[in-house]
Amino acid sequence: MQTPTPGAGLVELDLNTPRRFYAGGARILAFRGLPAPDGFDGRRPEDWLASTTRLFAEGGDGLTRLRGGALLADALAEDPAWWLGEAHVEQHGADPGILVKLLDAGERLPVHSHPDRGFAAAHLDCAHGKTEAWLVVDAEPGARVWLGFREALTVEELTDLVAAQDERLLAALNEVPVERGDAVLVPAGQPHAIGAGVLVVELQEPTDFSVMLEHERFGLEPEHAWLGLARELALRSVDRGPLSPRRLLSLRTRWDVAPGAGITPALPDEASPYFRAEVLDSRGGSVEAAAGFSVLVVVDGAGTLAAASAASLPVRAGQVVLAPYAAGALTLSGPVVALRASPATAVPPATHPGPSTEGAAPGP
Repeated sequence: MQTPTPGAGLVELDLNTPRRFYAGGARILAFRGLPAPDGFDGRRPEDWLASTTRLFAEGGDGLTRLRGGALLADALAEDPAWWLGEAHVEQHGADPGILVKLLDAGERLPVHSHPDRGFAAAHLDCAHGKTEAWLVVDAEPGARVWLGFREALTVEELTDLVAAQDERLLAALNEVPVERGDAVLVPAGQPHAIGAGVLVVELQEPTDFSVMLEHERFGLEPEHAWLGLARELALRSVDRGPLSPRRLLSLRTRWDVAPGAGITPALPDEASPYFRAEVLDSRGGSVEAAAGFSVLVVVDGAGTLAAASAASLPVRAGQVVLAPYAAGALTLSGPVVALRASPATAVPPATHPGPSTEGAAPGP
């Protein structure tokens, strides 16, 4: 594969929807302005954007291919500084440190959680856990998500809830109504679920590690549900709560602020060791953003995305663009709103034990 050269900069990303165990995908196609392909089975609920990550199970798909057929992971390995910048490469090598998705919940997702970095390093041979965040770009009236146990659970209580595989598990979580413009940070370890009728831009650490607390009704095998670990060990990665109302409030923000606000953060500062999310809003005039490897999802309007070292690109709602570091500073013009997802500027070392929240019960 030929190394990219300056001027080849901005990269439009095509659809990348591996088949999953739950329903969805129609909202992604509608958002991106694409017709349903022949044989669409309604089990394509995630569009993996600029992905160098594979599914943990379900066939191991998920890697992004650039136009021309090359894997993005191979392109990054061949010229990491061009794509990611020298400072990032010095600290992380060719690992972008982020995975971005469009996620369409065609049905309520199962209650599940993700291990933190310490647990992943100790038991899954990986430096990344899976803290994630949801930027809601569409939601049906009455849509909701669930996050964190309302009351502290003992090890035995959590084990019993998981063994029962009934609605009590969902009922034990905080229920959170959501609408377009909401943003929710989901720290690793926190049990959660996304309700039907919600389309989000999801930022996450670049793994597919999920502890499927609710799995039987989705037909998932224990090897998948527990990440190949013993159930008792996998459950140690789960934050047993409580996630208090005050703590929950600290994890919620709004990305859809006043029209023409320029560049604004979309997530709480707590997200910064894992990833960054910004709103680029040029409805009040052109906005300029610093150079950096990033994924831009255009959510409103039409205009132009220009880069200091690359040809400008017409953009419209539903389009997804990958900006390499070498493209230089970005300028968004026209009445456009885009969500920009970028790697963290610094990543602390993994620690264990893992997830802690205000008032959290101690681990086993």
